[in-house]
Amino acid sequence: MKKISWNPSLKAILFTLCALMGAMFVIGLAVYIPKYLDEKQAVRDASKHCVNYRAFLLASDYWTEEGDVDQARGVFGLAQHHFKLGKCTKLH
Repeated sequence: MKKISWNPSLKAILFTLCALMGAMFVIGLAVYIPKYLDEKQAVRDASKHCVNYRAFLLASDYWTEEGDVDQARGVFGLAQHHFKLGKCTKLH
């Protein structure tokens, strides 16, 4: 088997090629990962728990405006419960 001689210019080209491929991979991840996470969050926000969270949050605001603080706290507690279950985007 013939041995490959690694002259300095061949090493430099190989190193540059590997560095460029690594940089392209990191840039690709930097672009793809946020889009992926946003899509996953959008799916979670459309779930039953997140829809209920937003509805209970609105109901809590309504009861606060009406002056029934106890009812508002109870409904807000339900909103928080659904918020935790659904891993929703925070609105409160």
